Amino acid sequence: MSGSDGAALAVADFLANPTLIPTKLKKLLENQFIAEALLRNAGANTSGVFAYREGDPAFLADDIEELAEFGEITVSNAARGIPKVVFSTKRGKGIRVTLDMIRKNQIDDVNKQITALKNTFIRANDRAAKAIFNSVPSFPVSTAWDVANSRPRRDIADAIFEISQAAPTAEQGGSEDEGYEFAADTIVLNPALLPILMDNDDLLKVYRGNIADQNIAYVGALPETIHNLRVIVSKAWPADRALILERGTIGFYGDARPLTFTELYPEGNGPNGGPRETWRSDATQERGLALDQPQAGLWLTGLVTP
Repeated sequence: MSGSDGAALAVADFLANPTLIPTKLKKLLENQFIAEALLRNAGANTSGVFAYREGDPAFLADDIEELAEFGEITVSNAARGIPKVVFSTKRGKGIRVTLDMIRKNQIDDVNKQITALKNTFIRANDRAAKAIFNSVPSFPVSTAWDVANSRPRRDIADAIFEISQAAPTAEQGGSEDEGYEFAADTIVLNPALLPILMDNDDLLKVYRGNIADQNIAYVGALPETIHNLRVIVSKAWPADRALILERGTIGFYGDARPLTFTELYPEGNGPNGGPRETWRSDATQERGLALDQPQAGLWLTGLVTP
C-alpha cells in the first residue's frame, strides 16, 4: 500500500482500517504461484490428505469388441495407475507495524514489509512446486544453447515428440499401440535464458524475410509461443534447464486451507499494541501438490555451459 494507491496514506491509517494490509497482500499474490499456472486445481480438502493414482492409462482395460446380431455388449473399466497419497503442508508468516512506525509515519518501512512478505510467499510456493517436478524425466540437449551452432528449436521439438510418445508398459496395463495421449502445450524457463535465446541464430533465422519486423532481436522479447508452446517465465526455475509439459494434465494442487490473511491486530493488551507496542497481520496457507502423470512433462537439461 503506497502513496500512489489513490490518496496518500499514513501508517496510522492501517490501524484505523485493519483490512488495508491483508487486502493489499491478497491483491499482490493473485495469480503469482507457478503451481497454479502449471497444475490443475483439485479443489478443497480440509483433511489435508490427497489420495491419487500415478500413471492412469488413457484407455479401457479391454478393447472394443465386434458384435454379432443379438450378441451381448460387455462392460469394461478404465485401467488404474499406482495408488499414492500426498499430505498438505501448512505455511505461514506475519509482518509487524510498530508504534514508532506510526508516530514517525514510516510508510516506506511498511511497504517494504508488505513487498517482502509477498516475495517470500511466492518463493516458498514455487520451491514446493519445483520440488515435485524432480520426478519428471529429463532429456539432455546435444549442444548448450549459449554455444554456437546450438539448435534450441530442434531440442524443443524433440521434447514435444518424446512427451507425445509416452506410454504405459505392459506391466502397467498398456498395449503395443497405446499411449498416454499427452500433448505438450507449455515451456517454463528461467528469465536468465531469455537473452541467450534472443541471441541464438537458430531462433533468429525464423524471422527473416517479410516478418523481419517481428525479429526477437529487434522486438527485444520472445514470442508468446515457441513451437506452439506457451512460454512461462519463473525465477524459481533453474537457469540450466527448461520444463516442457502438458499444463493441467501433469499434476494437481489442492488446499486444505486457502491463502488467508488476518486483519491487523495488536500483539498484546493495552492501548499501544501491548508491551512490545506492535500490531501484526498474518498470512497462512495449507496446500498439497503432486504429479499424477509425470510423463506429461520433460526437462531439457544442459542448456548453458557450466
